[in-house]
Amino acid sequence: MNDFVGVGILYNRSLDTLLDTVPDAVDYIEIIPDTWFSDKGVGAAGRFDMFPAYEKRILELGQRWPLVAHHVGFSLGTAGYFDEAYLDNVIRLQEQFGFLWNSDHLSYSKVHDEEVTEYSTCLALPLTFDEEVMEMLTGKIGQIKEKVDTPFLMENNVYFVKFNEEKYEEGAFLAELCNRSGCGLLLDLHNVHANATNFNFDRKQFIDSLDLKDVVEIHIAGGNVIGEMYLDSHSGRCNDEVWELLDYVVPNCPNLRGVTFEFHESYFNTMGNEGILEQLEHARAICLKSKNIVCP
Repeated sequence: MNDFVGVGILYNRSLDTLLDTVPDAVDYIEIIPDTWFSDKGVGAAGRFDMFPAYEKRILELGQRWPLVAHHVGFSLGTAGYFDEAYLDNVIRLQEQFGFLWNSDHLSYSKVHDEEVTEYSTCLALPLTFDEEVMEMLTGKIGQIKEKVDTPFLMENNVYFVKFNEEKYEEGAFLAELCNRSGCGLLLDLHNVHANATNFNFDRKQFIDSLDLKDVVEIHIAGGNVIGEMYLDSHSGRCNDEVWELLDYVVPNCPNLRGVTFEFHESYFNTMGNEGILEQLEHARAICLKSKNIVCP
């Protein structure tokens, strides 16, 4: 039996009415802390400044539900640089809000020149699955785990290009990274679906290539097609393929603690509160079928 927390949702302000009227719809709340504070840049005095109204709201949420943190600013794939000031801010946030776990993405979103001037890529870009990247990530994750007293998870990223002559297949890379660094895996099933759609591989074979004991959290979401690419746009309801993957993977994740539904608030009107509740209830029904899980 694991310490399953339940079914959660990635918070945005369109959810306030639902959370007030149907608080039992979710068992925990996930937040992206980076959207709640300003970052004045590397070396700036008072670099991180949380917006007071947002801070108040997080504290209110934390009084009613357990919180987990999903970061987007570590940029752990940035070569030759580790943002220690960002880590210090994560430590402060952890001390203030008591997140059950912290996570970030298997990607990079920042680059630096020789003077440590920071440039944003404005997009989470993919990494090569090779030994050099493995060693770099293992070292950086070690620094985080040494200072942040919660589980730390890495999320499999969505990508729109693939590299030639990589040492590892993605599943093997994720398994080895978790093994070496001691991090957990945030398995984003919609990212799996998006990558499989764009690069024509078998979704369940990919799942089978993972070490599912590493999975602590699962993300589910919806997406849409623009041109010839399927996008991880969090555009409302989950696809049938994502539900099939969730049904396939949940019984085989002995350390799973939560399943999180993500949607971008700009798509709220495509679902409304009723549609959101349907997604949460569907996820809970799948979890309830597993003998490994006791839902709250």
